[in-house]
Amino acid sequence: VLIRDGLIVEVGADVTSASATRLDGGGGYLIPGLWDSHVHIFSSASEPDTALPLYLINGVTGIRDMGALWPIPEQQALQQWIEAGEVLGPRLILAGAWVDASPGSWPGMFLADTPDEARGVVDRIAAEGWTAVKAYSMLDEATYLALAEAAHDAGLPVVGHIPERVALGTAIDAGQDGMEHFGRVAMACSTAEEAMLESLRAAMAEGAGQARVFGIMAARNRIILETWDEALCDAMLARLADARLHVSPTLVVADFYTGNWPAPDTPRMRMVPAEVRAAWGGPDFRLEAMTDEVRALAEDSIALDRRTFLMAHRAGVPILASTDASFANPYLFHGFSLLDELDLYVAIGLTPREALHTATVAPARFFGLADQDGTIAPGRRADLVLLDVNPLEGLSMLREPQMVIAGGRVLDRAMLDDLETMLLDRGH
Repeated sequence: VLIRDGLIVEVGADVTSASATRLDGGGGYLIPGLWDSHVHIFSSASEPDTALPLYLINGVTGIRDMGALWPIPEQQALQQWIEAGEVLGPRLILAGAWVDASPGSWPGMFLADTPDEARGVVDRIAAEGWTAVKAYSMLDEATYLALAEAAHDAGLPVVGHIPERVALGTAIDAGQDGMEHFGRVAMACSTAEEAMLESLRAAMAEGAGQARVFGIMAARNRIILETWDEALCDAMLARLADARLHVSPTLVVADFYTGNWPAPDTPRMRMVPAEVRAAWGGPDFRLEAMTDEVRALAEDSIALDRRTFLMAHRAGVPILASTDASFANPYLFHGFSLLDELDLYVAIGLTPREALHTATVAPARFFGLADQDGTIAPGRRADLVLLDVNPLEGLSMLREPQMVIAGGRVLDRAMLDDLETMLLDRGH
């Protein structure tokens, strides 16, 4: 494989170049670099300093950021520094223009409470140079539909949450291009989906407070378990597949809610800054919001999500490997969690090849990148990972790459070890 100026220029058994530096692959296996299609690297001022090397040591050479606390010009500056080779990191897609109803679920969101406000927000998002419009949870249906229409009129894809008062079928009809997280797919397989939506609509129309709203949403878990219908699910998944609505499942998020956390002395924990580890060990509003019933049903709910996920894959629903990794999301690790997510896919029933597709071919093609499509071929960006063992036989060796090439920049095993040492030293 001949690489020049960050691009693959030739592939073959007899490639030669008098001026090139020769690197011996040692009979290994070269694969496209991995993508994590749902991350948040801008939740603190210094998060990229840790996040970017964490991705590279795990063979992740592309990430899509889905919501930030940094202003967009600062995000774009980092993106440009990475592309110019001034900062070492994975390719960065900025898709975090999240739009919610007032007062907003997170700081820094675009807010829209009416269709006219939604159209104005899309104008701002397009002017600021975002690559997508991200719908969020508390939008009402009329505002959401206006947002989707305006985004498509502006040539921007609509990604993000299916708002909590909007049916998945409505989102499909509105042309939503990508959805984040998997729970709403299982909910759409319930014969009570519309009743659950109407309960929340009525409560919010009455001005219900946060506690009541959260209680209504928490009660959905039992209802879904009791009313999930396989035939209905088959029909809904066929609609998703026909619409080519790409799903970013973030199944690994369940580990946080079930307490499946790594021990403090594991390398991944020690590579996270001490102040972040301390915050993760403190109280968390999401765990505190879990009712006793939600805790009791958690394992059954997770099992149903995974069953539905396998059905979705087999129905042809496009999947984008994703994690929600962020310093703001405890125990979801930049880099490491993407490999956990892929392992989950295989445990659920995908083959290693199918799992790799969700982190290589599918993301690059969904993002419409001119120089990436998940293949190793002339004209493609040189984002590559060298492994000792064939990953189609098992994904365990993804955790021990012998070389990572990011935008043509080579990181051999010694350089990857140096990055790991640097992160461990910083984490003390």
